[in-house]
Amino acid sequence: MGVQESGPYAFWEHTHEFSSHTAGVLVADRVRYALPFGALGRAAHALAVRAALAAIFDFRYEQIGALLGA
Repeated sequence: MGVQESGPYAFWEHTHEFSSHTAGVLVADRVRYALPFGALGRAAHALAVRAALAAIFDFRYEQIGALLGA
């Protein structure tokens, strides 16, 4: 589990879960986070942060597939 000790988020916790699957192994990321700055943070989340995080994890998904030949 990765927990942010300092950085841009008010809270960040990222875990990886591995489980058996009929096609091999299922890898799941679980991310819990909160942005600072109240309403301003919520606006930033809606305008940019949500999409940026989705792009990061989409890229990671593609790279893992390429590395593992999926």
